[in-house]
Amino acid sequence: MKKTLLVLPFLLFINGCGVDEEVEVPPEIKEALSEPEEPKEEIIEEPTNEVPSEENTLDSTQTEESSVEPQTQEEFPVSPLSVPDNVSTEEIEIREGVQYLKDSDTPYTGTVFKLHDNGEKEMELNLKDGKPDGVIVTYYGNGQKKEQSNFKDGKPADGEWFGWHENGQMKVKMIIEGGETISEEFWNSEGEQVDSSLESES
Repeated sequence: MKKTLLVLPFLLFINGCGVDEEVEVPPEIKEALSEPEEPKEEIIEEPTNEVPSEENTLDSTQTEESSVEPQTQEEFPVSPLSVPDNVSTEEIEIREGVQYLKDSDTPYTGTVFKLHDNGEKEMELNLKDGKPDGVIVTYYGNGQKKEQSNFKDGKPADGEWFGWHENGQMKVKMIIEGGETISEEFWNSEGEQVDSSLESES
């Protein structure tokens, strides 16, 4: 058995990507934070000695009802914006091998993605406490999968690792156990099985 040095392109995607962007406050939060309307001034009529007619009594009642100060709605505290569970590599930075959202002191847990210039997804990986954990997938510019691997706590995990040609044909299949490659199979872009990684490039 031989040790396999695993070099993944996703680590290059994350370093030095992007700049900070101002977070736009959602409209519903803006509304909740806006100043309440001032209550209307209550109109009080001067009492008179005249006996009001039925018509005047009705008008007075309507005026009184319309001048009643409206009840204010119960105010609830505005919850802080939650940490997103799906962010771009431009929103991530690496500190001593651990990945954080920019301007955050907490290692990031969630999905990180990167896009090609044409808008197609280039990479998607899961982080747990700032380290790769779970399936990592890279893609060609046409949307076809390129590579799929597994990590646990930032380290290569046991299981099947795959690679594909840009036309969708299988390129490589590896089985990893205990950090070692115990089997490898290769195919060329025509779907024909070959003996080496070099031959699979044809």
